Amino acid sequence: MSTQILAPIGLPYPITIDQLITHVGDEVQKGDRLLAYKFWFVVDVASSPDDNDVSSPPTAGKKSIRESIEFFESPYKGQLISWNVDIGDEIASPNQVLAEIIRPCNHDVVYGGLCTLCGEEVDEDDNDASGSGANLTISHTDTNLKISTREALDIGLNVRTRLRKEKKLVLVVDLDQTVIHCGVDPTIGEWKNDPKNPNFETLKDVKQFSLEEEPILPTLYMGPKPPLRKCWYYVKVRPGLKEFLEKIAPLFEMHIYTMATRAYASEIAKIIDPNGDLFGDRILSRDENGSMTTKSLERLFPTDQSMVIVIDDRGDVWNWSPNLIKVVPYNFFVGVGDINSNFLPKQQATMLQLGRRSREKSKDTEDLLIDIMDSEKKLKEKIDQEVKRQEEELSHQSATTEEPPTSAGENKEEISKKIEYSASLEVQQQNRPLAALQKHFHDQRLLIDDDDELYHLKDTLVRIHDKYYNVLKKDGELKADIKLIMPAMKQNVLDNCRFVFSGLIPLGTDIQRADIVIWTNTFGAISTSDIDEKTTHVITKTPGTYKARLAKSFNPKIKILHPDWVFECLTSWKHVDEKPYELIVEQPVSETELEEFKKKLAKRQLLATANENLSPANGTNSAELELFSGGMSWLDDDEGDILDSDEEEEEDAEEEDEEQEDGEGQNNKEENMTNGKNTRGPTKRLHSDYNEEAIEAKKVRPSKEEEEEESDSDLEDELMNMLDS
Repeated sequence: MSTQILAPIGLPYPITIDQLITHVGDEVQKGDRLLAYKFWFVVDVASSPDDNDVSSPPTAGKKSIRESIEFFESPYKGQLISWNVDIGDEIASPNQVLAEIIRPCNHDVVYGGLCTLCGEEVDEDDNDASGSGANLTISHTDTNLKISTREALDIGLNVRTRLRKEKKLVLVVDLDQTVIHCGVDPTIGEWKNDPKNPNFETLKDVKQFSLEEEPILPTLYMGPKPPLRKCWYYVKVRPGLKEFLEKIAPLFEMHIYTMATRAYASEIAKIIDPNGDLFGDRILSRDENGSMTTKSLERLFPTDQSMVIVIDDRGDVWNWSPNLIKVVPYNFFVGVGDINSNFLPKQQATMLQLGRRSREKSKDTEDLLIDIMDSEKKLKEKIDQEVKRQEEELSHQSATTEEPPTSAGENKEEISKKIEYSASLEVQQQNRPLAALQKHFHDQRLLIDDDDELYHLKDTLVRIHDKYYNVLKKDGELKADIKLIMPAMKQNVLDNCRFVFSGLIPLGTDIQRADIVIWTNTFGAISTSDIDEKTTHVITKTPGTYKARLAKSFNPKIKILHPDWVFECLTSWKHVDEKPYELIVEQPVSETELEEFKKKLAKRQLLATANENLSPANGTNSAELELFSGGMSWLDDDEGDILDSDEEEEEDAEEEDEEQEDGEGQNNKEENMTNGKNTRGPTKRLHSDYNEEAIEAKKVRPSKEEEEEESDSDLEDELMNMLDS
């Protein structure tokens, strides 16, 4: 099979073929000249002494176009069988085929820099975009093994054939907060061994293991190695995991993909798969991942992900892949979070992250939820302090040593992440967040194991499996793709639903980037920050929020629902009945407030229409369009709801505070709209040059450009008058 030689990245494109040095049929060695190409570049021409006469004003430097000829060398050893270019052809960009060559060995499989087929040493430079170089890592455990794209395609085809023969799909399983929850708080071990503790019964099936953690050393450290530190881990398996695995094992080939270390992942695998029958050695940890912050299916399945499903409690680390089934995070050890999440992008804490089953809990339990969030927040603050301390200590050690750098090969980011992970373990062990939370419940049970996520998930996976093979049988190869099948199944769940979240997303958050909004969008919903005539659901924990009360007055058909309804839909992949989750709004907003809202809504709609009419498609110039470049935030009722413990107080006091705050906010915003500014943060002008002092200064000597800007201001005034009329 021939290998294509492509125009590489980095040449001074465009280039022109000047000479074909090697003839068809010639044998070439790696590095032999194949062709000559020419290109042109601009140079500065040196000035003569006369040009630098001090009596003459300085002049701009002269430019000259020069031609240069360079040689292109063969990246491979082999026999040239054809040219795909000729003398005089222009190559404008990389990756165009220049020639084809037959190689004695394509080096499709390389291990540790040696070809496993011919034994020849292979440079990394042999890896190229054509697929001829072995540059793909697909082994779970060994990053020294590399294969070419061509070999990966063959392997992918064989895997697909085997799976279809067995009528299976692939399931990639995350560990932490997906199928298990793990903590290092010593309180867990003490409660587990104390029959008198109220949490004793719940902790009976908690497993434990210890790992010896490597100390973190500065890159220049060459002294004696400090002793290893032993750390005990306590693992709670998610309810129903055994039944879940038994149900799906005949239908799926399962892989573990975790951002924890390999040693940690191996210990967890022993707990959930003691015989190794389910996962075998198909475990990919952060030690082999190649990235400290993201996961990618291309790491295991570089050429074909059409039969792969992922289950994970995080959607952002997968960039919300169409192959992903996001699950509700499993938080058994409350207030602890995910001990391996330090390597992942930071998440904003919201009430929604606490999951379901809080709708019918007592006032004490509602207060506990706030305490849990506060505990996690304080824990993260202490981790940040500990990280800073350890970094300063390492920095001091690095500055005082004179030895050369070690060959560990770790970059600053990797060291920083390891410091953060080490700090998170130390802080949890020293601060004992569970013991602090237990004080809130006195002698009552703190840890409750009522999660039912996996019971829903196993049924969903069976449905997806059956759907895939039905599509394959009915519609053939092209449509039998998980990336097409799963999104289509999701879209029907919340189709035609328009959500407004109230009291659940922190103030100032871009709601379109909030996890819950992205998640519900994949199921067909559309979320907005404000209520309008299209709103169908307001999602809130308490019916006393302003938006909930407003929605009920504005349109009685809008359903005011507890977040548990959303979670039930997302976990069951069904549009469940809203009735059991409806909240009763006892005090809708007043007629005056309703009329004010309707006026604002009318203005927003008018502004949206004006913005649409001023679009470039309608021939509007850019200056006119700039008026609306900032969107509609200056007319918004509010950007979001403050996530605050006050929401859990007595409903009457809460309503009084919210009415006062909302009323003042609305009056201030309406007053400020008249002045063309917004009270949130720094003053936002409707136009970047809409400043009275600047305009007065410009009136002295207006230019053509300034006259156009004044015309823009007239347009703004006219539009504002129209909005206020």
